[in-house]
Amino acid sequence: MAPFRTAARWLGWLVGGGVLGWLLLAHAPKTYPPLSSHQVFTIVFPAGLKGAAEPIVTTGSFGNADLLAVRYLEATQAVFVYDVWGMGGPLSQPFDFVPGQPCTLELDLPTLAVVSEFKSHEKRPLRIVLAGRELISEGVYFHRRAPEEIYFAANPIGGSVSNAQFRGELRDSAGATLRGQIAPALKWPGQVAQLLAHQPWLVLGIVLTAIIAGGAARVVPIWILEQLPARDPVASSRRAHVLRGHAHAPHRWAAATILFCGGVFATLITGGTFRFVVEDSFGTFYDHQAASVLQGHLNVPDKALSGEAFIVGGKIYGYFGITPAILRLPLVAADIAFGKVIRLFMCGYFLAALVAAYALLCQAARAVFGPGLWPSRWATIVFLLSSGLGSTLLFLGSRAYIYHEAVLCGAMFTLWTIFFSLRYLHAPDNRNGIAALACGVLALHARPSSGLFALSLVGVVAALHAWPKVRALAFGAARRDLAVLALAGLGVLSFNGLSYLKFGTFDGSPLRYSVQYTPERLARFDGKNFHLVNVSHNFDVYFVRPDFRLEPYFPYFFLGARQGRGYPGAKMDLTEPTLALPFAMPELFMVALLGGIWALAYAPAARRPLLVLLVAVAPMTAALLTAIVTSHRYTGDFCPILIACAAWGVAALDGETLPLRRGFLVVASTLTALSVFTTLAISLFFQGDSVWGVPDEMKQNYQHLRQGVDGFFGATHR
Repeated sequence: MAPFRTAARWLGWLVGGGVLGWLLLAHAPKTYPPLSSHQVFTIVFPAGLKGAAEPIVTTGSFGNADLLAVRYLEATQAVFVYDVWGMGGPLSQPFDFVPGQPCTLELDLPTLAVVSEFKSHEKRPLRIVLAGRELISEGVYFHRRAPEEIYFAANPIGGSVSNAQFRGELRDSAGATLRGQIAPALKWPGQVAQLLAHQPWLVLGIVLTAIIAGGAARVVPIWILEQLPARDPVASSRRAHVLRGHAHAPHRWAAATILFCGGVFATLITGGTFRFVVEDSFGTFYDHQAASVLQGHLNVPDKALSGEAFIVGGKIYGYFGITPAILRLPLVAADIAFGKVIRLFMCGYFLAALVAAYALLCQAARAVFGPGLWPSRWATIVFLLSSGLGSTLLFLGSRAYIYHEAVLCGAMFTLWTIFFSLRYLHAPDNRNGIAALACGVLALHARPSSGLFALSLVGVVAALHAWPKVRALAFGAARRDLAVLALAGLGVLSFNGLSYLKFGTFDGSPLRYSVQYTPERLARFDGKNFHLVNVSHNFDVYFVRPDFRLEPYFPYFFLGARQGRGYPGAKMDLTEPTLALPFAMPELFMVALLGGIWALAYAPAARRPLLVLLVAVAPMTAALLTAIVTSHRYTGDFCPILIACAAWGVAALDGETLPLRRGFLVVASTLTALSVFTTLAISLFFQGDSVWGVPDEMKQNYQHLRQGVDGFFGATHR
């Protein structure tokens, strides 16, 4: 025991020091050179694309930004657009320009200088002078910005006002070309010093957090070791025999929890109106796709896609999968609520996903405890709440449009693929293999990334069954498993085959045919959807970066932090604010990670399923880490693997000795509450204040809720 205590002591120091360093570097403000509100630039306009808007200066963060952009009226005529996120702003007088010819641009912007505080409803001067001609001069609203939150000729924070890049050239008074952020004046030691000088209370909180983390890393392992029952050397008892299940099935508690989660999802997706049969902006594509299928073709009318259209041979196609359209075929054939069912379908996917999560938990419990035994009620409720309300599955209900429907539909079918695949792993038979294949193919044609995981899992399980028989040259006995393996491979290729029917290429998203992608935009990432150089950037986004901020007004927790990390070698097209998995879904992430490790160590029945899941998820993870786009909705692709691994972790820890079980459930309940708060906060703000296309009534309901809560607590904000 003494060596273990020494190791625990060193672990405490390592964890405490690691947390301290990580939080300091994550929160240290980057000290950028100060700017004045008046600046003189040289600007070179490209040939205008009629109707397109391109950024000149972007300040702030997602949901709290101000943008100055140029909007082209003709090839040689444009206006400047000033937009305050959530409020809009003025247009300048139209002006003519000569493409490729430099001219002087004088700007007075409220947020060129750092803005940390302002008075309520304060206005400051906006003045734009181009080549000596004053185009606009008036007072405007603005947002706060941190020192690093300023970007020239680029818009990395999203929104619907402008594209991501200015195709022309912007130079400062010294002649240096400006693109993106200017370089920080201080390196990280100086940044930490500035943090200590300007935010001492934050530093104190970081230090206390590091002390708590280090103390927990030192004390908890010793406590766990003391709780483990002594092994009987005479009986040579196995550790797994200590795990004890529960005799009573928690079906009623599970059903109540699933219905409660479904009610919250329904409230969110309808904005509190509970209107389910309505037409949502950019939510009718799958209905049009279903109508096209019934007519014997795959192209759709322009109104189905608009800005997401891919034009091939004069016909319009979408890169979105076909599964949600297939599910709509009966309604479209009967002409029932055409284009008005996306909310209903998304509610159905959500409920089906939670039923699959519960089925996985029961499956894991029976494997760990034995036939006829179940997880406890408490563990079931906590697990389902974290899977439903504490995960990206709920966030997808913040906006009913095809981006979110695709991810949610794919996640649901992937969860059912996991269920049938693990049954096939335990007892191979035709029914489980066919069901897994069917769900996997449907998942792939809803969301290719999650479907890739689903069919990889089916293939890995089939290969595990087939290999011993093939090795023994028993090809007849291996025929069924080899057929499942081959069909899983064909299922993956079916996505490329369908792409060929639409685009004449096996590429599932040939961006050169998209109406959004100019040659200049394609050149930034070589026209390819995946790059190995993106791995570091995307790993940081999905697994490390604490991309959030806390504010003293509702909903308190906001997606989009005031710090970022530069990856100049990455070839990215779009980087939307994304909360890394440990912060977006802390309960699922920690239980999947730590609970999965516990199950691997102490529940032999969990080892094979967990290892199979980890192998199968590798292709999907590689695709997401090399993609040219990152977005918070894409964290929904990780929900199935987290839920599946967490189910085994919950089953193993729920059957432990009473002190361990209670300790686990208390910690899991706390993390679930944190997960639910986080997900609800970012979902409400995304719906009510950030994303485009949400009906005015839903936005007004959000503002009324926000004002009511802030008024009750006496908080003030713009």
